[in-house]
Amino acid sequence: SARWADNIHSEARQMKSLVEQMLTLAQADNAQSRESFVPINLSRLVSQSILTFEPVFYEKGLPLSVQAEENIQVMGEEGQLRQLIGILLDNAQKYAQPGGATKVSLTKRDKKGRCLITVANEGAPIPPEELENIFKRFYRMDKARSRTGSFGLGLAIARAIVQNHRGNIICRSQEGLNRFSVTLPILRQKEAQ
Repeated sequence: SARWADNIHSEARQMKSLVEQMLTLAQADNAQSRESFVPINLSRLVSQSILTFEPVFYEKGLPLSVQAEENIQVMGEEGQLRQLIGILLDNAQKYAQPGGATKVSLTKRDKKGRCLITVANEGAPIPPEELENIFKRFYRMDKARSRTGSFGLGLAIARAIVQNHRGNIICRSQEGLNRFSVTLPILRQKEAQ
């Protein structure tokens, strides 16, 4: 029957998505992929990612804003970094409270040559004991998420990408804000030449 065929197609789509995510995770985990790193204008990449997601946030009635310092460059793989920002933005729109604002920022962090990307959204608080678990593979804080096609791999992929780029990612949940913070080494001028 048509319903049976629809179910098979749905399962196939979910399996395809899972396989693609597992492949992405394997690639991000592979330190040898650093050999293909090139200078990336992270400021431009973040701004482009925001433009891509603006319609999604707008349709849901969720304010989205960005403050990005210009011309911050990193050594990296553009596809992975684009996916990293996409995962964090997708996560923000999925779990924002109704009408909750999401703010994205990119700044030079300190004299150690690092930059800081933050994606903060107004949403239900994440319990302290979950803040590390959410980065684990196949982990879902809300078991009901499995019915939405989520495999609990998005944030695991994000962390693998960040680690592959010699960075760090953490999540803090306080005062009604869930804030994901990513630090990455900045490409210094002498390295760019």
